[in-house]
Amino acid sequence: MRRLLLSKTMNTRDLGGYPTIGGKFTAYRKFIRSDVPFEVSDHDIEILLNNNIHTVIDLRNEYEVVRKPSALKNSKNFQYYHCTIYGDGRIPTSAEDVPVSYFEMVEEHSLMLPIMKKLSMTEDGVIYHCTAGKDRTGVISALLLALAGVQRVDILADYQISQAYLCSMLKEFCENNINIPAYIITPKIEYMETFLDMFYHKYHTVEEYLLTIGLSNKEIINLKQKLID
Repeated sequence: MRRLLLSKTMNTRDLGGYPTIGGKFTAYRKFIRSDVPFEVSDHDIEILLNNNIHTVIDLRNEYEVVRKPSALKNSKNFQYYHCTIYGDGRIPTSAEDVPVSYFEMVEEHSLMLPIMKKLSMTEDGVIYHCTAGKDRTGVISALLLALAGVQRVDILADYQISQAYLCSMLKEFCENNINIPAYIITPKIEYMETFLDMFYHKYHTVEEYLLTIGLSNKEIINLKQKLID
């Protein structure tokens, strides 16, 4: 089952189960994407541990971390890492700016490198999250799925499903921020598709990108092996 039903998150799900070009599937219990787990129950902890999750990567900025700390940060059951991703969760200024903001994230090599290193080096599973789990988390997820050999249509589907899971939250946000159009914060397929076009135009493959930012061949192989069942 791909979705994890934690008590206080809306968008927590496993990257496992997607078919790859090589005829295999992405592995379950290795990479979990999520919105911020700001509150967790004992049952939530049990769910994560039963799914082999022992590492937490928080992609948010310092302000977000202070305002709404991850409930997993000080838990003895998890190793917590704060790895800010470029853009600090900025809200794009237009629909055209959404994929540009995604591309800006991958262009900040010095910030992407420690994230990818930690994803490749952890022996057990990882939960990585931003605030809503759709943009910063979505970019990381797209790169991981592409590295595993998942077809574009499934990468796009994995991205867009956040719209369904976050529907009520996005609606509330727009009601409280009337100057921000709903289409800017809604994960639309064309946003991710345009980002992928921009990414592949420059880097050609995820492997080439990871080498460019400083990951070693061994680390890339480790990451791919973790991704594929």
